[in-house]
Amino acid sequence: MAQVTNTIQIHGPLEAVFDLASTTRFWPQWHPATTGVGGVTERPMLQGDKIRERAVIGGKTYEGNWTVVEHTRPARVVLLMESGRIKISYSFQASGSTTEFKRELEFHPEDFGASVAEPDLLEKLMHQQSEQALQKLKALVEAILQKETRLEIGD
Repeated sequence: MAQVTNTIQIHGPLEAVFDLASTTRFWPQWHPATTGVGGVTERPMLQGDKIRERAVIGGKTYEGNWTVVEHTRPARVVLLMESGRIKISYSFQASGSTTEFKRELEFHPEDFGASVAEPDLLEKLMHQQSEQALQKLKALVEAILQKETRLEIGD
């Protein structure tokens, strides 16, 4: 089993960052592999929710169903793919006016052999995509929170 871990600091309160990062309708906007989502998409995910995802990895399209198997708002969410062979964990921790967001991906490289045959190259690709995803998530969350703040003060 391979594991990819990425962490980023997002300017915003813990609960707001948690809610935005765990609302799956935003996945296609911030994760470069995700091309579509279905199921529970319009609110932050909860224990037992099912999310259908279509993703492109190394030029090959994959589809599958995630289940939220662990949910502790606003600290942690764990998603498990229906096969039981892919797991994504989100962890959140407040640090002053920022929230540390950590994304951990666990997968079996052989499941993606059609995308990238060499396991080391696949792990590198997954890490790069996750790093890019967190940068885009940071920009998205901070833009939404800034817009909401402006609306609250009447700009």
